[in-house]
Amino acid sequence: MCELDRFTGCSIIGAAVLIAIGLSWAEMEDRKSWTTCLQLDWLQRLNYSHELHNVTSGDGYQLQLQRLPRLGARPVLLVHGLMGSSLGWLCLGPTKSLAFQLHQRNYDVWLANLRGSSPYGRQHVELTDVMADFWRYSFHEHGAYDLPAIIDHIVALTQREAAEQLNETRAHQVLLIGHSQAFNAFLVLCALQPRFNQHIQLMQGLAPLARLHRQVRFDAAHVRAIMKFVKKRDKAKKFEIFPPGELRKLCNKKRELCEYYTKNLAGSAQSNKKLLEIFSYEHLLQGGSARELRHLQQIWKSGDFISYDYGPIENMQIYHSVEAISYNLSEISVPIILYFGETDAIATPEGVHGIYARMLNSVRGVRRIASSKFNHFDFLVSSDVKTLVNDKLIEAMEKFFAGKLPYIIE
Repeated sequence: MCELDRFTGCSIIGAAVLIAIGLSWAEMEDRKSWTTCLQLDWLQRLNYSHELHNVTSGDGYQLQLQRLPRLGARPVLLVHGLMGSSLGWLCLGPTKSLAFQLHQRNYDVWLANLRGSSPYGRQHVELTDVMADFWRYSFHEHGAYDLPAIIDHIVALTQREAAEQLNETRAHQVLLIGHSQAFNAFLVLCALQPRFNQHIQLMQGLAPLARLHRQVRFDAAHVRAIMKFVKKRDKAKKFEIFPPGELRKLCNKKRELCEYYTKNLAGSAQSNKKLLEIFSYEHLLQGGSARELRHLQQIWKSGDFISYDYGPIENMQIYHSVEAISYNLSEISVPIILYFGETDAIATPEGVHGIYARMLNSVRGVRRIASSKFNHFDFLVSSDVKTLVNDKLIEAMEKFFAGKLPYIIE
């Protein structure tokens, strides 16, 4: 079970924190930032120094960037996927979660929160998250606006810190690690703004996505069911998919239905008896825009990695083309290592090898997780994630720095 309790940050520690800071549950629930408070108090109690950085995207989204600092060390940015948040990199606690492991290995760790993530990506200079306009985004906007603002902030700050310490050799680039749809955002970022190829030293994609047609293990009936759900929410003017806590409540009521869709859409887990454990983790898998699902459905239908299709009239206004554009992946020169699980139904072995085939000049390795059953969410919550994933990608990073990274395609 997650060391961060679903409500308090950690059951025993969270209760102690509440008492220590003199707040009742009612008072905490009245505070918009109660989750952040508890997460950071939990980090402090574990003797982890931490910082909060507020970043504003070019189109007005105010995003909280969290940091486990090591001044002068290599900066690593961890980016969550669809319906995730920075908590995904912390929730298994100091002995297993990637953010803690990287910090223990003397990396300067940064945790991204993209627009829509709950509760750290819910602010905007003009909009609120009850407005339809707030939710008009997909991974395109994550890559076109959120990641540029976040990476520019990290590069500028670490350059300034390095200059103060007279050590500028490591401050100009960021190491990037992303789960699932974060890889899509990375592709958009470097395809649309090639200057970021110079700011990212290495990208490691966990369960990465790109093209989906004939490369996923669910069928057209599952896609239709998802889109029917999206249309139903659109009619009810509910533009967020699964607001905080909704998915967990739904799965508590309809466990068999949730197990069915989780297995078919995410894949078999190491322990199918714990297949729904992912939904117990508050702020780990919830929230997101309905447009994110529509964009993925368009990619699945088109068979290509395309921008969001608004229809001929709006496409002409936005893209100066009747059709949505295909992202130019030849613009991407960042070295990339990809990781996949055998039973992942979304980022299948076929799909990940399809990315490799299309990006031969950039991909430096394709690694299979050494487990017969490892699905899309096991990258975050598997009890063996330290040995199966985290240790491997840290080792790959350090071999890359030393110029000794073997070219492995598994």
